[in-house]
Amino acid sequence: MKKLIKWVGEVEQMAAQTYLQAADVFADDPQFKSFFEKTAKEEAWHYNIMKRAEEYFSSAEVPVPAISIDKETIDRINNLFSDIRKKLKKNTILKEELAEKIVEIEFSEWNDIFIYVVNILKEKNKEFIHPAPRIQAHLDSIVSFLEKTFNHSDDLLKKLRQLPSVWTENILIVDNEEQITTLIKSLLNRNGNIDVAKNGEMALNYVEGKYYKLIISDINMPIMDGISFFNKSVAKFPSLQKRFLFMSGSLSQQAKIFLDENHLQYLQKPIEIKELRDVASKIILSK
Repeated sequence: MKKLIKWVGEVEQMAAQTYLQAADVFADDPQFKSFFEKTAKEEAWHYNIMKRAEEYFSSAEVPVPAISIDKETIDRINNLFSDIRKKLKKNTILKEELAEKIVEIEFSEWNDIFIYVVNILKEKNKEFIHPAPRIQAHLDSIVSFLEKTFNHSDDLLKKLRQLPSVWTENILIVDNEEQITTLIKSLLNRNGNIDVAKNGEMALNYVEGKYYKLIISDINMPIMDGISFFNKSVAKFPSLQKRFLFMSGSLSQQAKIFLDENHLQYLQKPIEIKELRDVASKIILSK
């Protein structure tokens, strides 16, 4: 296990250096530069997680890993990074080729092994639970960037989306319109396990039996509206107050005052996909 963690850390460090180099090469493109700088910072953070894992297993019992690293796998991944860095140094790599290489990198055994190590760590020590959703957000941000920038590379994007989740949160969507809940569920299906309720009363039953990191609720619903559902939920479980994201097609002045006074987040229908994903991710990642 120690050898596995050390190798993953070395690859994370190599990835951070490669992405920083890409940021310099494409410095004339603000979108690319920003993406690579952000991604490099995340890889550097992943490297630090592996260093902490090394420290943890220096004094804790080391489990026997289910796999070991062979030279062929190490050489293939090292060569992949080496090839990218050589082309970046010569400035002979096009953006589309680089995007394809990124997909190949993120879909390689390196990421599978990294996820495997993190899953073992989060089961053994609570210290490693918090990094898991951040790692998932890292993968999601890469997918989002490639979808927006290279939407014609469907095959490669599908491969990237097939990466297993590092961390799965519980999400509750509350709306009486099935087409809305179905759409939101499909947009956030990588963010966690999703339950759907048709009204506040049904949603309250869900909340009493399970902890949700994110609750997306309509305001105007039959049987029990969104605000009544919120008040009853928070009365029982105060920590849920920061977990709510409201949505409405016709927000009344009274409802707006309530949301503002309680510092609650809300989105006006029709909701932009990027805004929904961004706000949802922030709530999920918040402590």
